[in-house]
Amino acid sequence: MVHVKVGQVSDTKAAGTCLDAITYLPPEMGLAVLERLDVPSLCRAAQTCSSWSEFISDTDWLWKKVCQNCQDIDPKLVEMDRAEGLPWRAAVMRNYGAAGIQRQWRLGFFSRPSSYEDIPDRCMCEMDADTWGQILQLELDR
Repeated sequence: MVHVKVGQVSDTKAAGTCLDAITYLPPEMGLAVLERLDVPSLCRAAQTCSSWSEFISDTDWLWKKVCQNCQDIDPKLVEMDRAEGLPWRAAVMRNYGAAGIQRQWRLGFFSRPSSYEDIPDRCMCEMDADTWGQILQLELDR
């Protein structure tokens, strides 16, 4: 007899022996579940335990799917990173959230807008004074 609890599967014959759901499932099913997560949720899932961390970190296909489904990642920057040989996970982490916005500022993606409409919706994030100083200096040098 098998009892299913949230996040665990345990066998009553082997009391005390527990397997987590992702490890217990066939890899295809585990990937089908994980590929539906957004980037922050996938990163949190990787912190659950060492087996999840290894499974998530080492599955390049999973990160490719997450990247393709994420609206907050610029595909041009990912293509540049992939051309340099970066794995999908590294490309996602480099271009998602504040890191991605800072990179876009540094590369001049938001330079010289001709009108307010040319400014993207997601071009701001929290940055320290040094980062803003670097960005402003790059803008002055352009």
